[in-house]
Amino acid sequence: MAYQLQLLRSLIERHPERAGNLELHVRALEQSIEQLPNTCLASVRTIFEAAQASIGLHLNIEFGRDGLPGRMTKVIEAFDFSMTDHPDGHKIHDELSALIKGIEETTTALARLSNIPNMRHGGALDWAVLQRQHAYMLGGLCDALVSFLLDVAWSRQFEEMEDLSGPSYALESDFNESLDNGYELVEIAGSSFEASRILFTLDPTQYEAALTEWRLTKPVDGEQEAAA
Repeated sequence: MAYQLQLLRSLIERHPERAGNLELHVRALEQSIEQLPNTCLASVRTIFEAAQASIGLHLNIEFGRDGLPGRMTKVIEAFDFSMTDHPDGHKIHDELSALIKGIEETTTALARLSNIPNMRHGGALDWAVLQRQHAYMLGGLCDALVSFLLDVAWSRQFEEMEDLSGPSYALESDFNESLDNGYELVEIAGSSFEASRILFTLDPTQYEAALTEWRLTKPVDGEQEAAA
């Protein structure tokens, strides 16, 4: 069975409108783990840099000339992991921040270890190397860390967008289904998108106008019962 970054792939399915070329990076890392594990570190770095850039734009983070570990530290510190409806929300933030930093520090340690000469490649044939072990560990840590941070950033961004745009997409399932029935799925680079989701995300004003028109033409419950 081919190795898969399951958390990142699940994230892409839940947020297709945000994923961009993330799937290409995920596929490249999966292939490197399976076929060329000594190149895994470069693929992990690419995903980290792409995620940092995406989150940095959303949270207005200024990275300056920080290296990869420094940028990741700024990303983690910029997040608010607290839960506003929980009495110990600040504790949740503190513990989640510590957990995420621990995963990031472990990833950095693995990267440094694998950069020691002859630990990944280039040693004598009878020397032990950690190509496959490094690849699986780096891939798993990258999958857990990046998927969690992007999920938090994208989910909260989408919630804010719903609040600003008026109607809530999740609460208009009947209208969304009606709209989707009139259009085929839009396929782009192997990903499929529903018409209602595209309209809500890219043109919320037109989505609201179409929703209003649909409500005006939709019989109220009393009329439906009378017709029955």
